[in-house]
Amino acid sequence: VLGAAARCQFCIEMETGTGKTYVYTKTIFELNRKYGFTKFVIVVPSVAIREGVYKSFQVTQEHFGLQYDNVPCRYFIYNSAKLSDVRQFATSSNIEVMIINIDAFKKAENIINQAQDRLGGETAMGFIQNTHPIVIIDEPQSVDNTPKAKEAIATLNPLCVLRYSATHRE
Repeated sequence: VLGAAARCQFCIEMETGTGKTYVYTKTIFELNRKYGFTKFVIVVPSVAIREGVYKSFQVTQEHFGLQYDNVPCRYFIYNSAKLSDVRQFATSSNIEVMIINIDAFKKAENIINQAQDRLGGETAMGFIQNTHPIVIIDEPQSVDNTPKAKEAIATLNPLCVLRYSATHRE
């Protein structure tokens, strides 16, 4: 079941080193300002890129705060030991940005896909799916390059998928 993920994908091609992370961060704030969207999941191929994206959010927080009237925006790295972050992601009315690497959710046995007592018997993935997040894929040629990875992206139940890369394969 590919659902909206198959129908609504946009590829943004940018040369290496031209500020993809900055552009998709600004896109988050613009989509919030113009349309009220608040749920965003950034999917990255590796822990190193995940850490770099998180650092970029830290470094640009004041900049975007000034540009967007300090609209509340919480960004966090998905951590299977801190599922309360996912609950807050789902229930907050503010901008919520979850940064996650593809390996954290592409297998059924990942904690995100398992029912948890601390989530009232629900799965963390269920909380995410119910928000219909806008999914941003950083380096799709490395993230959704297998049928299993494409299926994992679709399980996020995205409103749409924005794919940022210099070297799109599809």
